[in-house]
Amino acid sequence: MNLEIYSELTSNTKSSSSTNIKKVSTIARRVSGKTWKQPKTATRRSQLPRSLRKNWNERLKERNEKEALKMLEKELKEEKEAEKKRKIEVALKRKQILEEKERQEKLAAIYSAKKLKRLQRRKNESNKKRGSQKIYKRVR
Repeated sequence: MNLEIYSELTSNTKSSSSTNIKKVSTIARRVSGKTWKQPKTATRRSQLPRSLRKNWNERLKERNEKEALKMLEKELKEEKEAEKKRKIEVALKRKQILEEKERQEKLAAIYSAKKLKRLQRRKNESNKKRGSQKIYKRVR
């Protein structure tokens, strides 16, 4: 069939004007230059029976549906990962707060111990002073 079309086209091009030659050259010319061979078609679609072949609109619709599904899956995955990161951050903050609280308690214990020692020392010093005064008063 293609051979007949080609022969008709070549016969038309010989007798026709240059405009027909351009049409023929774009239609029948192969990249390899082997014009006697049949033009190739996409194997996947050409080997399917006609009842199973889908037209361009159906394929485009399916492609768009798959793309929308992938986008939805991607969004859900991103949301899940964001939630996971948020939980990790909350746990880290909680841990930092607990560590800071423990550190403050240790510092408070250290400083309160120092303060107690200081107060005891002052009390002892004042007792010594009072004691000497008391002794002095008693001696009188």
